[in-house]
Amino acid sequence: MEKEFVYKNPIGADVIKNIRDPFIILEGDIYYLTGTIPPYWDGKSEGVKLWKSSDLLNWEEIGFILHRSVANDNSWFRDYWWAPEIHKKNGRFYLSVNCRNDELGIGQNPLLAVSDRIDGSYSLLNADKPLFTKEKNERCEVVIPDGNDANLFTDDNGKTYIAVCSWDGIFLYEIDLETATLIGKPTLVVAPSEDGWDTKNEGQFIIKYCGKYYCFYSSFTRSYEVGVACADSIKGPWVKDSRNPIITPIGVDGLHHSGHNSIFADRNGKLWTAYHITLDGDFETQLLAIDRIDFDENDRVITNAPTLSLQTC
Repeated sequence: MEKEFVYKNPIGADVIKNIRDPFIILEGDIYYLTGTIPPYWDGKSEGVKLWKSSDLLNWEEIGFILHRSVANDNSWFRDYWWAPEIHKKNGRFYLSVNCRNDELGIGQNPLLAVSDRIDGSYSLLNADKPLFTKEKNERCEVVIPDGNDANLFTDDNGKTYIAVCSWDGIFLYEIDLETATLIGKPTLVVAPSEDGWDTKNEGQFIIKYCGKYYCFYSSFTRSYEVGVACADSIKGPWVKDSRNPIITPIGVDGLHHSGHNSIFADRNGKLWTAYHITLDGDFETQLLAIDRIDFDENDRVITNAPTLSLQTC
């Protein structure tokens, strides 16, 4: 019989203290965590930090795996350093983090780096130019109004895709990770609604489960909430779940914001969502939360997230 796992959100606040956009991955027998670290809004984040844990409850800080000192004033990736993720493919670890340089007029874009070890060191793949731009110029030919937030997904056939968001929606491109080169035309995954809960979308995260594709995404139209869209093919059509948002702080006493989630598997292959929350009276502090996800008989995502009470599973 499996040992019961007991937890209570927020997780690891004594060590992690303040984190947005959390991402957890199991490598070997250890869980690793990264995410956006403060300061969040003035562009002066110091880079990408990594934590590790053997039990998802007690976390140890490893330190920076990519520091902003790799940039200079003329680097397009000098500022912000938001929403890092680590994607494993063919035994190598690909780090994505979203940066920009306002003085150069370059909006939020994915910076990609690679390492043979999850804890680094990481070599930059597209330091010379961003992947996306608001208009065609000498740095980039792919036009999207700021490639906010990046999520990498590799399908069963070995093709890798990068999902990015803008105010026009969430888009999916095939990408050659070795050269950080986009391939072909984009697929629209999620369009913003005109008057619903998700008029501005970000924080996308794609998984495949039992042959179906799921794109989780967040919106801050009303608060900070999570929805999901589903497709039978990576190229779509993608259909939003009619129950959206599936994770919302609305109606949960003491909770404000529960968004920008990622999905990870535990040692038993069970799926979890990691997301950040804010509690009553402290909008400056973002905290890590985790909860189980599963699927019903109609292949729809089910979860009890967000939770603040003691959970046993």
